[in-house]
Amino acid sequence: MNLLLTNATLVDLDPIRVREGWLRVEGDTIAETGEGPAPEDFSGDRLDCQGRLLMPGLVLGHTHLYSALAAGMPPPARTPENFREILELIWWKLDEVLDAESVRLSAVAAGCRAALCGVTTIIDHHASPNAIAGSLDEVRAGLDAVGQRGVLCYEVTDRHGSAGRDAGLAESRRFLQSCSTVIDNSVAALVGGHASFTLSDEALSSMARLCDEFSCGAHIHCAEAPADDEESLRLFGHTALDRLQRHGLVRSGTILAHCTHLSAESIRQVQEAGAVIAHNPRSNMNNQVGYANTSVMRKGPVVLGTDGIDGDLFAESATAFFQARDHQSSANMADVLTWITESARFASRSLGVTLGRLTPGAAADIVLLDYTPAQPVETGNLLGHWFFGVGSRHVESVMARGRWIVRDREIVSSEAHRQLEMLPTVSRQVWSKFSRR
Repeated sequence: MNLLLTNATLVDLDPIRVREGWLRVEGDTIAETGEGPAPEDFSGDRLDCQGRLLMPGLVLGHTHLYSALAAGMPPPARTPENFREILELIWWKLDEVLDAESVRLSAVAAGCRAALCGVTTIIDHHASPNAIAGSLDEVRAGLDAVGQRGVLCYEVTDRHGSAGRDAGLAESRRFLQSCSTVIDNSVAALVGGHASFTLSDEALSSMARLCDEFSCGAHIHCAEAPADDEESLRLFGHTALDRLQRHGLVRSGTILAHCTHLSAESIRQVQEAGAVIAHNPRSNMNNQVGYANTSVMRKGPVVLGTDGIDGDLFAESATAFFQARDHQSSANMADVLTWITESARFASRSLGVTLGRLTPGAAADIVLLDYTPAQPVETGNLLGHWFFGVGSRHVESVMARGRWIVRDREIVSSEAHRQLEMLPTVSRQVWSKFSRR
């Protein structure tokens, strides 16, 4: 790719800066940016943005790509009455019926949905307990078909016995080793784990050893609902967070998802240890697990995720802001936007490439938005436009890794379209198996 994008409204998010200018892409990297008219002596391709907003590609800070098939799913055998039953009657039944093909196609489908919302990198938390070996390769293949980057992990758990736990650890090790040889900054790995109450001390110790060996962090659900602490105390005599701390998993490079029921002091401990909290407000509302203490969380690193709801970070950030207002949290618009940029910072460290910035040397992961409000977008009013104007409906084109993955609101990849043709058949098979469990 050798492309000059001219007549653009360049929107930097980290820090916020809006300017009229141009941007040049060379290969998979942003080579130059500038204000005012574009250079006349450029010999490559040109794209006149006609004043449209040009911003960095978004990073989805926590999700479950395998939930892509969940829209329209059959109802559970009975209505869940608490969070534990939501897991048992819905999500644990779903992940148990996944095979390699449905894992891959779920990643393609979810990747496409996210790409159409401007997402170029996805931090995913995967589980398929009856198809563990090679499952992260299938997730990676799904994202590759769309053209996105991924920071992936397999969810280690003891809920299928020691054999299932060891298979999850083996898949984690295999994929970590595989990612250590990747040179195109397209994929990286973390050590995944389910909630503390499904993890034995042996599992947690093994996960920590993998983190040490591969110099990476973990990706674990923590204190999403009261059941996490209640079950952890009943089974192991310690709270969920205490167990993670005792095993050295609360560290730099670790993502703790939800943290809805952590005390203010516990949140401070997590963030002081260098771990990142993933806030997922729409999922928390859907599962009725409560509201995270964003007044305290905002003082340290937070990434914004959707927890498998979809790939729409515009909708998620708006919900995060309005929910903070409703709960009289001190988290403000600037804080919520920082949660989006923190996702890019985290993925940058994991992948070894600069994401989330329109600067020379950064990845050519960019989004073109067809958003032309009456009030011009400027540095001083970007937050107002972000939360009260712009949305995923304005995403027109998306570039990731120096290649267009969305053009004129359509997925570019013919391979992604080919695989999506198989999705209805595979989805019916998945839900048929689900209904029989």
